[in-house]
Amino acid sequence: MAVYKNPEDVRSDLVRFMHHWWLSKCRGDIPDRRDLDPADIKPLLPTILISDVEHDPFRIRYRLVGTRAREATGFNIVGRYLDELLPTDPDEPWMDDYALAYRTRCPVLGVSSVKKTSGGIFTYEFGLFPLRNGGIAIDQFVAVEDYGDLRSTLMDLIEWRERERDE
Repeated sequence: MAVYKNPEDVRSDLVRFMHHWWLSKCRGDIPDRRDLDPADIKPLLPTILISDVEHDPFRIRYRLVGTRAREATGFNIVGRYLDELLPTDPDEPWMDDYALAYRTRCPVLGVSSVKKTSGGIFTYEFGLFPLRNGGIAIDQFVAVEDYGDLRSTLMDLIEWRERERDE
């Protein structure tokens, strides 16, 4: 996983669209959750994840996960905590990325690679965008993940499920 230092490094139209939306809603501070009108981001809805922040200790709990995000992961993570879902791989700094966006009150944009069941690597771009919820604290995040062509990933998932069923 790599975090971009410059938003211009983002190649994904979906991540750029969300970044533009987020910047357009900043009026002296980060956007409020009330600013997030699904009609404004309709093309992104299948790829977004909305999460709640627990402040002490810092934890991320998924509130809403788009259909394309569910397809990519192969399961529903709504209601689950990020720290419960993380692999033991130290190269997956998702909590660090959320903490960075939380601490800096700025989006975190980057690219992540995960190992597929076939042994290949699946790479996607992401953006994490902090939101207030009526106050000044960051209480939520909206994230977008651009998986590109999911066909190969879905085929890996189907093969894995068939192997699991046969065992």
